[in-house]
Amino acid sequence: MNELGTEIHLHARVFRTAGAWYADIEDELDPQPDNPLWYGSYDSQRAAIDAACARIAAMHLAQHSEQSLGLVG
Repeated sequence: MNELGTEIHLHARVFRTAGAWYADIEDELDPQPDNPLWYGSYDSQRAAIDAACARIAAMHLAQHSEQSLGLVG
């Protein structure tokens, strides 16, 4: 949930271009690739998927840590 108490829906995208694998994470409010919340480039598809999953997990953990400390909502 965000600071307003509503659910946040994230979208991870993994794609290949010019011989490199890329991953990015967007939220539902701005799903265009011009301004991702996070992005990275990787040597393999597996590495890109793993990185995107790890980043979403870290974002989720940070959000819950903030909530448990009373910093959000």
